[in-house]
Amino acid sequence: MTLRSDVLRKNAPETLSLYLSGGFTEGDYRKPLILVHSTFGQSHSGSYHLDRLVKQTTLGIHESGGTAFSYTTTDLCDGVAIGHDGMNYVLPSREFMAGMIEAYVQGHAFDAAVLTASCDKAVPAALIAAARLKDEIPLVILPGGSGGIGSCYLLSGDIGASFARVEAGLEPPERLLHVQRHSLPCEGACQYMGTASTMQVMAESLGLAAPTSALAPANERYVLDHAREAGHIAMALLQRGLKTRDILSEASLRNAVVVHQATGGSSNALLHLPAIAAAAGLPFDVRLFDELGQKTPYLTNLHSAGEYASRQFWYAGGVQRVISLLAGSGLLQMDALTVTGKTLAQNLEDVKASDFFQAGEGYLSNYATRDGSRSLRRSDVIRDPSDRHNTFGSVAILKGNLAPEGAVFKYSACDPAMYEHRGRAVVFESEEDCFAAVTGLKVEPGEVLIVRNEGPASCGMPELFNTSAAIVAIPQYRSSIALVTDGRFSGATAGPVIGHISPEAVAGGPIALVESGDTIEISLSKRSLNIVAVREGLTTGGEVARILAQRRAAWRRPPRRYTSGMLGAYTALAVSPMQGAYMASGQPPA
Repeated sequence: MTLRSDVLRKNAPETLSLYLSGGFTEGDYRKPLILVHSTFGQSHSGSYHLDRLVKQTTLGIHESGGTAFSYTTTDLCDGVAIGHDGMNYVLPSREFMAGMIEAYVQGHAFDAAVLTASCDKAVPAALIAAARLKDEIPLVILPGGSGGIGSCYLLSGDIGASFARVEAGLEPPERLLHVQRHSLPCEGACQYMGTASTMQVMAESLGLAAPTSALAPANERYVLDHAREAGHIAMALLQRGLKTRDILSEASLRNAVVVHQATGGSSNALLHLPAIAAAAGLPFDVRLFDELGQKTPYLTNLHSAGEYASRQFWYAGGVQRVISLLAGSGLLQMDALTVTGKTLAQNLEDVKASDFFQAGEGYLSNYATRDGSRSLRRSDVIRDPSDRHNTFGSVAILKGNLAPEGAVFKYSACDPAMYEHRGRAVVFESEEDCFAAVTGLKVEPGEVLIVRNEGPASCGMPELFNTSAAIVAIPQYRSSIALVTDGRFSGATAGPVIGHISPEAVAGGPIALVESGDTIEISLSKRSLNIVAVREGLTTGGEVARILAQRRAAWRRPPRRYTSGMLGAYTALAVSPMQGAYMASGQPPA
């Protein structure tokens, strides 16, 4: 077998000496050289434990005749970066983590790779790196698994709501401290269908992670089993000559969108899947989420839109259960190839022939329903397609004169009373000011809060979780206040919030022209987002367009906030939110 790493043996004579000094042997050096990359570190609960997975993957590689090299690039956590300017770095870090993985593979001529990650930007970074390297080597994504359930079903997503209630004077600080102490009992990704859980699910749905690996409990042996298996899979792919280009395809992207809509996945997937597709050179229109969503039953009952936790989703059968329930619908392309070397359909048959579904339902029965009336059943967490409680889809793309290129509305986590809404705009130039107004009870029910200049080309596209959590946490706002922004939201976000407005304000998008007192109309049924009246009192389409044209003529692009360093590079090169907010090399600075 010809190896990429042969170039080292031929042209880089120092390599053997450098590896011998680390305890590798000459025999190790003659074998295929496999990168085992992880985001292990002490940054957050999703990364604390990944070194244990790395050890198992290394064993799997050695058992299959390869030599493993462990590299680490840890990730930022939205939960630590929230509420201050550190959040501006979080989405851009996706690009730089992907870049480091690409550099490791290319710079050290690895033959294959296993990429281990748990969380919001780390899993997308691994997937983007796999896409960039699709023609070079086989890669396997190893999800880091899901965290445990807190006391009385507390989850980490409950912290933001409790914080907002304390800030609004609706809850004592002691309650927040209780939630903080008892909502994250062990390592693993946050336990709801947020971005971390969603992207683990996407990795398996794309076929780049092994069947049943997404959201396995991080503190149980199953995640270690998957880690060992990942080493075997990487070596098998290498021996068969299969690469990521054989797996990542338009069909696999379509499958991921279907599973996303069936599981009520995070709106941030609408940033990540387009970026993955772009890195692979595959066509992808984000409107596919809406097109397929209107045909795909929304099957899950998972926090933050529902009741249960991500590891309960895994016990209920996880991604493979969703695939099994939709296999005959025509929505999924079951002949798509996966990292096992088998198709989606063949993997499902293997899972059904095992005791995975049976054992999972047994574990699930150890839990009670939220009301404590009985043991939990699979259908409480993942419903059958025929269940009367199902709706269709979970995320919609809205367009109109406020968002000509589009905006993202996760309606599955919103009170249906806000699916159609018209209200007075109140404009904020920062999330901090908006959060203070909401928690200070200074906004009126019915208003539409506009937070702008939070897009990728402005400041890195931070998430506005604190403000969205405050709206949902305050009873009089929960079903009456809408939040619209060119920024993004946490996967834990619920409520009437619309993000990813494109073009963004700093690019001269219409959101830059909105003034307090204008009237904003949100319509899920029309898939529209419009300024329908301006504060001058004019309401016809032509009058509104004339006033907006006058405002545009007077508008001046603000000076760049970041001109150097990581954010200087990112904000100069980032494409629009609806394109994936990735760095497009060669794009001139704005």
